[in-house]
Amino acid sequence: MTTSYRKEAAAKLKAEKKVLREQEAAANKAKLEAEGKAHQENMDRLAKKLARLSGDAVVEEKPVKKKAVKKPVKKAVKKSVAKKKSKAKK
Repeated sequence: MTTSYRKEAAAKLKAEKKVLREQEAAANKAKLEAEGKAHQENMDRLAKKLARLSGDAVVEEKPVKKKAVKKPVKKAVKKSVAKKKSKAKK
């Protein structure tokens, strides 16, 4: 028969492996989604290129840029510096 510490160690190992499998599955899912998105972007680019080559009119959407708002520049203010008192010579 097995002792209780072996049963506890086996249960702990099982729990650790379960957590690792879940983390791995989440990482794999994120990787697949990123690859799918990249593939779709490539296919869109390819479709536009083929449309241009075949002579079809392609409407390209240009990203809208936000206008930069210039903030007023504060002028540097000179601070008056007090002169150091010189030591009196004896």
